[in-house]
Amino acid sequence: MLNDIQLNSILEDFDIAYWKINLLNKEVSWSEHFNTLVGKPELSESNFDYFLKEILHSDYRYDFRIYFEKLTEENEAFSIEVKLKLSNGKYRWFECRNLINKDNNRKTAVLLFVNIHQSKRDQYTIEENFFYYHETAQMTNTGGWYIDIVNRNIYWDNVTKKIIDCPLDYQPPYEEHFKFYAPQEHATVMSAFEKCEKYGIPFKLELKMRNLYHKDFWICATGKPVYNEEQKIIGIRGVFQDINKQKINELNLQNSLDIIATQNSRLFNFAHIVSHSLRSHSSNLCLIAELLKEAKTDTDKVELIPNVTDISENLDSAINQLNEIVNKQTLLRKERRIISFEKALSGVMASTSSLINRENAKIVAEFHNLKEISYIPEYLESILLNLITNAIKYKHPGRKPVIFIQTYMKNETPFLEISDNGLGIDLDRYGDKMFGMYKTFHENLDSRGIGLFITKNQVETLGGSISVTSTIDVGTTFKIKF
Repeated sequence: MLNDIQLNSILEDFDIAYWKINLLNKEVSWSEHFNTLVGKPELSESNFDYFLKEILHSDYRYDFRIYFEKLTEENEAFSIEVKLKLSNGKYRWFECRNLINKDNNRKTAVLLFVNIHQSKRDQYTIEENFFYYHETAQMTNTGGWYIDIVNRNIYWDNVTKKIIDCPLDYQPPYEEHFKFYAPQEHATVMSAFEKCEKYGIPFKLELKMRNLYHKDFWICATGKPVYNEEQKIIGIRGVFQDINKQKINELNLQNSLDIIATQNSRLFNFAHIVSHSLRSHSSNLCLIAELLKEAKTDTDKVELIPNVTDISENLDSAINQLNEIVNKQTLLRKERRIISFEKALSGVMASTSSLINRENAKIVAEFHNLKEISYIPEYLESILLNLITNAIKYKHPGRKPVIFIQTYMKNETPFLEISDNGLGIDLDRYGDKMFGMYKTFHENLDSRGIGLFITKNQVETLGGSISVTSTIDVGTTFKIKF
C-alpha cells in the first residue's frame, strides 16, 4: 500500500491535492501540495475553518458544509465542483470528490481536489461560442446543414428547419433533397453539389428554395467539402441564409430602375418629336411665310401655296402621331380584367379583314395552353394588331404570309409568341434600334416607325418584356413575357 509521501508525489504530478479526514473527530489534515496551492492556515484556527473562510468561494460554502457533514456522519460519497482561492489571490476551478478507506473500520476518509480549471474554461468557451453562434444564426436567419455522402444522410439545424418551415423533428430524405429547390434551380443546384462532391469546389449561390408547403423563397446557399484523414471528400457542410426580403426588395428596386429607364427612353422619344419633327415643320412654315411676304407678284404667291399645304399636312400628321402615343398611355387608368386571347384575336381579325383577305394571309392560333389573361383589353388588342399588321406588311414577295400565334405558361409566367414567314430583320444591323420611334427597316412607303415603339411601351408599362428573333428571308418571332 502506498504511504503518504508516495501518494502525495503521484497526485502532485497530476495537480491533485488531497485531505485526510478523521471521521471520529472530524479533524482535517491536508497534503503539502494543498499548502503549496492555497497557503498554510494560522496556528489558531483549524484547517477546515480556514478553508471555509479563506479558500472556498462564498458561493459554494453552504453546499460544501452539507456534503461534508453527510460524509463525516453518514459516510455518504459526494462530488462537487468548487472555486478555490490560490496563494496568488486568483480563484480556480477544482472538482472535489471523496475516496473512503474501507480497510480501517471507516475511521478515515480521503478527499481529492482535482484541478479542472482549464477544462472548465474550455467548457465555458464552447458554451459561449455556441451561444453567440446561436444568437447570430437567429438574428441573421442563417442555418447550418451537413450532407453525409458516405452514409447518405442529411442534417439540418433548427434554424435551417425554421427557414424551410418544417417541424423540428423533420428528417429530410437524402434522395429527395433537391425537391426543396424551385424547379428552375435544379440544374444549378445539381451542378454545384456535384462539383463540390467530386472535385472539392466550394459554392455560394443565390437560389429559390421551396418549403414543404410549395412556397418559394430566396436563400443564399454556401457549401464546402469535408475531408477525412485520407483527404477523401466524405460530406458537404454549409449554411442557408434567408434573404427573401432583401432579394424581393432588390428585384423591386431593379424593376423600378427598369421602369425609370423606360420612362426616360419615352421622354427622349417625345423630345425627339418636339425638337426635330415639330420644329422642322414649324421652321418650314415660317420660311414659307417669309417668302410670301417677300413675293412681289400674285403668281409668286400662288406658287408657294402648295408648299404651305404640304407642310401643314406633315405637321398635322406629326401632331396626330404624338396624340396617338399619349392616348395609349391614358389607358393605364383602366383596370385589368380577364380577357380571352381568342376573343381579342377575333376582334383584331375583324378590323383587319380587308388587309388579310387582300394579301391572302393565313393566321394560325393555338391558345389551348393559356386561354386567357388578366390584362387591359385595349392593350392586348393593340399588341396583336401591331404585330399582325407588321407581319403582313413585311411579307416575303415569293410566298403568302403565314402568321402563327401561340400562348403558354413557363415557370408560372404567361407568354405570347407571334411568328411569321416574312422578310425577316437584320438584327446585327438594327437590333438595338428595333423598338425606337420612327425606326423602319424595309423600303415600305406605309411605314411610320411607331408601331413597335408603342407595342414595347404597352408591354413594359404593365411589367412585361418583349424580345425578337429573326432570320433574313426566313421570318421573325416576337416573344412577349407578360
